[in-house]
Amino acid sequence: MSLDTLLLPFVWVLNGLLALVWLAVDNLALVLLIPALAWLYLLLGQRLQEAQARRMRQVLLPAAGLALAAVLFAPSPAPYLLAGLAGVSGFVVKVDNYRPDESAWESVQNLILYALVGLGARVLFWVMDAQPADNLIAGVNYLGVLASFALWGMPVAQAGLLIKNLLAHAPTGADPRTVIERARERR
Repeated sequence: MSLDTLLLPFVWVLNGLLALVWLAVDNLALVLLIPALAWLYLLLGQRLQEAQARRMRQVLLPAAGLALAAVLFAPSPAPYLLAGLAGVSGFVVKVDNYRPDESAWESVQNLILYALVGLGARVLFWVMDAQPADNLIAGVNYLGVLASFALWGMPVAQAGLLIKNLLAHAPTGADPRTVIERARERR
């Protein structure tokens, strides 16, 4: 038996591991999004009351499916920014001690909205590629520029608003004494 024959199983295992690493790097947004969504799902059970968590999870699961579809099909910046938005959402739900239910709901809304924008941009770019070169091309290009701005700017604005909610919350509708007592009791 030669040395090459003895090393062959180790080469196969190494080749398989390298293939897995390549696949993970090639689908990095998906690799980042799945743990962020799982973390957000677990945080809903930890940070919200049981009935709220159950209702929120029923909304989060389809939103997660939509986000996964957007990561797979949306144009280039959207998958990575969607994964980042999911991570920021989990962080905000984890840190918010005042109204984690409000932060969780806004996080799920942001994921749904940005996933729809990413999928819509994919459809728009597909239509733009199929468009014949005629006098409407300037309008189609203008729509493409607007879609590109939305793909880059929207998740940054959404993440900023989520983080803003950590520092400033909407009025609760209670009298000032109750608001002050609740603020003092925050942990």
